[in-house]
Amino acid sequence: MRLRRALALRRGGAALPMACLVLCGLGSSPGRCDNWHGSVRSKVQVDNRYTLRNAHVFGELWGQGFYDNSQEDLHGAVEFVTRTGYQPDGGGVAGLYQAFVEKGFDSLNTRVKLGRFQRTDNLGLYLVDGGAVAYASDDKGWGFDAYAGHPSRYDHVISVEGKFVGGLEGRAQWTPDWGWGSDGPSLSRIDVRGGYQYFWRDLSQSAFDYSPYTGYGGSASGNVNSGALIGDTGLQGAVASSYLAYGGSKPWGSSLQRLYFATTGAGRLGLWRNSDYEMGVLGTYRADREAFENIRLNGQLDLTNAVRVRGSYEYFQPRDPILTFREKFYSAYALGEQTLARTRIQHEPVKNFNYYVGGLASSRQGYDGYGGELGANYVFNPNFGLIGEFDYMSLGPETASSFYLSSTHTVNSRLQMRVNTALRFEDKILYGFNRAVGAEIEAFYMLRNNLVLNVAGSYVWYTRILDEYLGAVQVIYYFDNFKPKGM
Repeated sequence: MRLRRALALRRGGAALPMACLVLCGLGSSPGRCDNWHGSVRSKVQVDNRYTLRNAHVFGELWGQGFYDNSQEDLHGAVEFVTRTGYQPDGGGVAGLYQAFVEKGFDSLNTRVKLGRFQRTDNLGLYLVDGGAVAYASDDKGWGFDAYAGHPSRYDHVISVEGKFVGGLEGRAQWTPDWGWGSDGPSLSRIDVRGGYQYFWRDLSQSAFDYSPYTGYGGSASGNVNSGALIGDTGLQGAVASSYLAYGGSKPWGSSLQRLYFATTGAGRLGLWRNSDYEMGVLGTYRADREAFENIRLNGQLDLTNAVRVRGSYEYFQPRDPILTFREKFYSAYALGEQTLARTRIQHEPVKNFNYYVGGLASSRQGYDGYGGELGANYVFNPNFGLIGEFDYMSLGPETASSFYLSSTHTVNSRLQMRVNTALRFEDKILYGFNRAVGAEIEAFYMLRNNLVLNVAGSYVWYTRILDEYLGAVQVIYYFDNFKPKGM
């Protein structure tokens, strides 16, 4: 069920004000522009989504603290979380999500970051204990980033955990403003990015190291019983199928080497007025397997000031049974090779109202599929908006159609509410026909200018599988020591 979560809470790893004071003390002297800010969040939640059986209650203290000094170009952050009660990866847990210091060196056009920090790339969302260096030319036209360290998974996200990750990425931008006649085609901007990444994991451990779903592998955060979330044959079945798909050999190795690239060009087609366009291509090549993981082509063209056409084509081939952060969005189709083509027309006939209609075609594992989508977004006033969407997908013997309705209403200066509803009909090989009806409501109420109460709840009713629900209450406290420039 693709019920869209409206729980857009300010996340962070918890940071206590004392941690911020420590950061502020880094070279602090009278008259300097030292600013620090952050928040502390306490939450109680009841949730059955991890087990799809009985509800479990847990408490959480989650905060964050940031330090900035614009004069010295010095920055830092500390984030950590503590939980108690039931967790899918064990009982109570305390984790440090970020603790880094970042310093800019203007004379070298370089920034250096050291400590534990978050990173998102081809491997997904994960943490790195190490360092990163970023260089940018004087005109910001080109630069490069380098990073290296020990990777670990990020909370309950299925991502990577290994011994070492490192990479180098370069980027460049040109504004050539090439044109063919006053009314002809033009190319006004070119962006190029590419890099290399090396990842190494210890295969003397369990094949996938730690998984929050099966509890396999050694981890200080504890284990849970196999099959607690997806059943005894879920992930294990995917592993076995993967063995068969690749001739009985493990589809993973001790090291992964990726080359990736992305190029974007923008300009004006010149055949009619307002014919701005943008085209791009990106891809990832696995050097250790001598095969592409994905290739994506995309483009957009303005037909008029109010009408835009978008299109994309992607070849995608995840090879590991555990999908990365990015690959999870494709898991509804298959673990194996697949292609997906999309096209969409967007129209904004009047201010504050726009709609779109589109189609898609997919191919995977011998099946060809097609689908369509349409949606509309209307902003009644700055305090109230409404979004409606419908999509349909048929892929081989499976079909799914979904309706979504979402609204956001700022009642007054203290209260904001969000409501999401969804209806889905699907016919799957695994469990046959299933209907899902979901609703979610969330409210934010400002008790004081730095204290916010947040209440949220959701429930999804299914006809073929167990219902799921969530309820949460939290209080968020914001603190800061902001000083404008010149003070």
